[in-house]
Amino acid sequence: MCSPRGASRLTGEHGQAVRTNYQGVVMSHTISVQPTIAHAGSPPSVPATRLWRTAGLLALAHVVLILAGIALQNSPRLEEGIAGIERGYVEGNMARTMAGGMVEVLGFVLLIPALVFLARAIGRRTEIGRWAAQTALMSGMAYVAVTMAVGFPAGAAALYGAQHGLDVDTAFAINNIRIFSFFLSFALLGLHALGLAVAAWQDRMMTRWVGWGGLVTGVVLFASVPAAAVGQQDWGVLVWFVWWIGVGVVLLRHRPHVAPDVRQAVR
Repeated sequence: MCSPRGASRLTGEHGQAVRTNYQGVVMSHTISVQPTIAHAGSPPSVPATRLWRTAGLLALAHVVLILAGIALQNSPRLEEGIAGIERGYVEGNMARTMAGGMVEVLGFVLLIPALVFLARAIGRRTEIGRWAAQTALMSGMAYVAVTMAVGFPAGAAALYGAQHGLDVDTAFAINNIRIFSFFLSFALLGLHALGLAVAAWQDRMMTRWVGWGGLVTGVVLFASVPAAAVGQQDWGVLVWFVWWIGVGVVLLRHRPHVAPDVRQAVR
């Protein structure tokens, strides 16, 4: 609107042009309008191909290091009894066995980032998928914790004690802590496989090997816990190794893609 004669033009806050008369009464004003942009939230990022490949290499490295560490050791089995302690710990090469144990420790350390990546890359579409992926992560981390905090220290203590005057009966009892913690950890590893299977089905990705393969692996691992009573626990470990190698290969070969609606959001 037109201002009266003698009105002055001032610049208001935020660069707004304000017209006022000498008495300070605002007659009209012009406000700059900024375009409104609706933010619907950032689209979910898809892990780059190099990250999938890195996770695949870590998964395979875990298997290689675990098998190499086992080959260096001569750990007694439960069914061998006292004779196994004398053969593996009293008469065994402590330096060689300890070295094998450290190789296994490195293998489990490398397993951790692979577990974290899978929990972030799979199970992103639905709430059930996210729940399953997080369950798989927690179970996998608990498996690593049990192995690192219970299994390895007990075995090392039994070995060191047997070669430094500890009687074989006590060394046998300590070593059994390592063995039974290993048996019970199958349940955690089985839950990890089942969680990944559900997450893969929910995302409709890698449903064959990670999905159905994870289901079979999880069931076999759960069955291996009571099967340890008759010495048949190794089947679960064997099936898991085969499945985990396949998971590593799938990660290496996977090519992540962005859904069409996400691509439009990025633009």
